[in-house]
Amino acid sequence: MPRFDRISENAPSSDRRIHVPLDERFIEILLPESPLDRVESQELRQIVMHALAELTPQELKVVEGRYQHKRSPGAVASHLRVSREDVEALERSALQKLRRPLIEYMET
Repeated sequence: MPRFDRISENAPSSDRRIHVPLDERFIEILLPESPLDRVESQELRQIVMHALAELTPQELKVVEGRYQHKRSPGAVASHLRVSREDVEALERSALQKLRRPLIEYMET
């Protein structure tokens, strides 16, 4: 006796007992990517990396805390031992520095 029940290819979909949810990352693998898409993706990566290098150490810590570690402004402020207002100001400044080169890229 087989360990798993075989599902007939002719069986209507309502009879199938297996449901596999697709993750977005899996769907992206299936989509064809053109060479132009890869070039644009690489250019954007380089722009973002260069913009990140332009941030001050405090701005970088705020961006990492807020967007990489998904912490609240209060949690980031507590971690960095600064006020919440300082975190918000640093975040605004950092995002402005990150957006500027991206906007320039999109306009050209």
